[in-house]
Amino acid sequence: MQIKHKLLLWFAALVSGLLLTFSYYVYVNTAQFRHHSFVERLARKAAVTRQIVALDDSIAGSMLASLPEQAEQVYTPAGRRLYASPGTDYAPSAGLLVRVRQRGQMSFTYQLPGHAHPKEGVALAYRRPDAEGQYVAIVTAYDQEGYAQQQMLFNSFLYGNLAAVALVAALGLFFATRALAPLNFLLRQLRADTARAQPFRLRPLNPRDEAGTLAAAFNDLLTRQEELVESQRAFISHASHELRTPLTTIKGWLETSLAYDSEVASLKKGIGLAVAGLDRLTALANGLLYLARLDSATPLDGQPVELVDVLLDVVSSAQHQHPGQPVDLDISPEVDAQPHTPQLLGNAQLLRTALGNLVDNAAKYSSGQPVTLCLEMEGPATVRLLIEDRGPGIASDEQERIFQPLTRGRAVGEVPGFGIGLTLAQRIILLHQGQLQLRPRLGGGTVAEVQLPLRPAQGV
Repeated sequence: MQIKHKLLLWFAALVSGLLLTFSYYVYVNTAQFRHHSFVERLARKAAVTRQIVALDDSIAGSMLASLPEQAEQVYTPAGRRLYASPGTDYAPSAGLLVRVRQRGQMSFTYQLPGHAHPKEGVALAYRRPDAEGQYVAIVTAYDQEGYAQQQMLFNSFLYGNLAAVALVAALGLFFATRALAPLNFLLRQLRADTARAQPFRLRPLNPRDEAGTLAAAFNDLLTRQEELVESQRAFISHASHELRTPLTTIKGWLETSLAYDSEVASLKKGIGLAVAGLDRLTALANGLLYLARLDSATPLDGQPVELVDVLLDVVSSAQHQHPGQPVDLDISPEVDAQPHTPQLLGNAQLLRTALGNLVDNAAKYSSGQPVTLCLEMEGPATVRLLIEDRGPGIASDEQERIFQPLTRGRAVGEVPGFGIGLTLAQRIILLHQGQLQLRPRLGGGTVAEVQLPLRPAQGV
C-alpha cells in the first residue's frame, strides 16, 4: 500500500471517528432531552387528571386529551380502577402501584404492536381529603412528533456523516498527493533514463523541505559511492601494475638465464634476482591481503595496551631494520607526570603494525638523518604521537591522496615501496578511534601526527 493511501485511510478514519463521536453525543443527548420533556408533559397531564377526575368521564377526557394516543387512569388506594379514559391500552401491575405510592411519581415505558418506538407514561400518587390512602393517576401517550424529529436527526447525521467522510476522503487524497509530490518528483528522476548517466544527481523541488534533505543525503551517498568506485578502479589499476611489473621482471631474468647463462655462478645470480623479485611480489600480496582483512574487520574488542611498550618495540624494530639510522623516542614531562602509564583499548599487534609502518617510512626517506618520536598529552583523555622525518616531504596536494592504496608521493625517488603502509596505518588508527594527519615539517621533511584516546578507566 502506498504512503498516500495510508495517509488517506488514517485521516479518513480519524475524521470519521470524530464525526461519529460528536454525532453520537448529540443524538443521545437529544433523545434524552426528548424523553425528559415528554415525561414532564405527561406529569403535568397526570396532575391535571387528579384535579378533574371527579367530573363526568366524557368531560374529563375532552379536557385532558392533547397528546397522540393519550389515555388517563385513576386507581383507588385499594387498587381498583376508578377512572379510565377511552383508548386505554395499559394495565399497571400491583407492584407498579406500590412503587408509585412509595416514590410519589414514576415514569415508565411499554411496547405495543404496530409502534416503532415504545409508548411512555407517568404515574403520580396523591391523597384526597375525603379518603384515606393514596390514589394513583396514570397518563400514557405516544410521542409521535418527538420520535419523528429524532428519526430526522438520525437520518441527517447518517447521510451528513457519509457525505462528510466522502468529502474528507477526496480532500485527503488531494492533500496527500500534494504533500508527496516532492517524493514522486524524485522517484520520476530515478526511473528516468537519465539516471543511468554519470554524474547523476537528484534535483528536489524545494531544497529546504524533508524531500530536499533526503535528496541532499542521497546525492552525498552517490558522491561517496562514485569516490569509492573511482578508488577501487585506481586500486585495481595500481595493483595490476604493481603485480605485473615484478612478474615481468622475474620472467625476464629467468628467460635470460635460460638463454645465456651456462655457468653455475651466472645461473645463481639470475635465480637470486628472481627470488628477490618473488620476495617483493610476496610482500605486495601480503600487504593487499592485510588491507582486505582490515576493510572487512568488525569493531575491535579492545584490550588494555601499554602504549609506551608498543613504542619501544617499534623503535627497536626500526633500529634493527635500518642499522645506523638514528631513531629517538622522547616522552614529554606531562606523560611522565601521569599516575599511570598511558593505556589504550585496542589490539597491540595492530598498533605495532600501524606505528611501525609510520616509523619505517620516516626512516626510509630520512637517508640516515635522525627520526624523532615525541609522545605528548593532548588533554586529559588523549595522547598525541609526533613522528618527524627529514625526508623530501609530501606536497600539499598529495596529503589526502597519499592515504589511498598503492599511491605514493612524487618525491619518493628510488626508495622501494608499494604505497600500502600509510593506508594500513590510517585504517588501523581509525579502528582505534584515533586520527592520523600528515603535515610539512619546518626545515624539511614530514610530521606524522597520531592522536589516540586513552583507556576510560585510566585515572581510577
